[in-house]
Amino acid sequence: MDPLEPTDDLLESLYVVNKAAKQFADEATDAYDRGDVTESNVRSARKDALYRTKTAVITRVVAHDPAHVTGEYHSIHGDVWLFLRIGDWRFHQPPHAIGNDLTDQIETTNDRTDPNDTPYVRDSSIARSDRTLDEALSRLADAGVNANDYLARPTVTTEHDRIVDVRWSHLP
Repeated sequence: MDPLEPTDDLLESLYVVNKAAKQFADEATDAYDRGDVTESNVRSARKDALYRTKTAVITRVVAHDPAHVTGEYHSIHGDVWLFLRIGDWRFHQPPHAIGNDLTDQIETTNDRTDPNDTPYVRDSSIARSDRTLDEALSRLADAGVNANDYLARPTVTTEHDRIVDVRWSHLP
């Protein structure tokens, strides 16, 4: 794994990716509820790829220098999450996603066996960046993290057995 320096540009792109993943999750649910299985599958596939991209970036940032990352453990609906602060940016991640070896190197304010009880409120309307998802994905790809590499598969099948490409076409 190639470590990534946590520049503000990289972290802003990561923030945009994380917000877009949350939006795709909402859109996938909305599409499913209205019976648009194809759109739901496309949005869900992209959501999953964006969350995997987020995990890859965070893992590589922690590997670069764990001292740049601090965190605290929270319990959300019975699951333990690691709330991370990297510079002025905050992200949450299941601790196992970045691996115990790296997680154990992060300075935390509490122990994972005693997480803070936190209600989870996801608000995709708050924005700290006017960067588009395409711009954010391009900048991450330039840093060596291509979201297309994190798609479970490059296509989904529609309810009419058509194949739909879910890759971001502007990425290499």
